[in-house]
Order: sequence, then C-alpha cells, then structure tokens
Amino acid sequence: MNQDRFCYNLAMQNYSWYTNKPDHQSSDYIHQTLAFGSIKDIQNLKKEIGEKKLVKLFLQEPKKVYTAPSLNLISKFILHLKSVNEQKYLKSTPRYTR
Repeated sequence: MNQDRFCYNLAMQNYSWYTNKPDHQSSDYIHQTLAFGSIKDIQNLKKEIGEKKLVKLFLQEPKKVYTAPSLNLISKFILHLKSVNEQKYLKSTPRYTR
C-alpha cells in the first residue's frame, strides 16, 4: 500500500504555479487540481482525501479559478452539488465581498 501511495505522488501533476512541493490537503491545491487537472488527477484526489472532505473544502474555501464550463462539470458531475454561488468561483465575475 505504501508503494501505491508513493507511485501516486510521483504521477500526480503539480498545478500550483507558486511551489514545487504542494500541500495535497490545501484548498489552493485542491482548487487548482479541480480547475486544471485531468479526470484521472481529480479521481486520484478524491481517493486520497475523500469525497466528503473534498466537498467541504470546495464549499468552505472557494477560489475564483473556474470558467463557467469547468465549474458546471466540477460542481454537478464530480462533486454532485445541487447549486453553488457562481460569484464565489468564476474568475470572470467581480470579486465577492460578503
């Protein structure tokens, strides 16, 4: 099992532009992977941190890194959410101040 985890970490892409050693539990890393990662990367992320924690971090710490199509895919088909406040997630909307 440890060998599988090691191979997973070697295969995982780094979608964070600001570090070479991303924290796989951080909301920044999670949003970058959801927004820019492949389906395989997202599946691996769900396996590593669990779907409940992934949904919790997605909702509690929103990041404005998504396009409308990617937010739709992530929220409805990957995280199975009924609705999200698009203003908190879409990079094309004005900054959310509340």
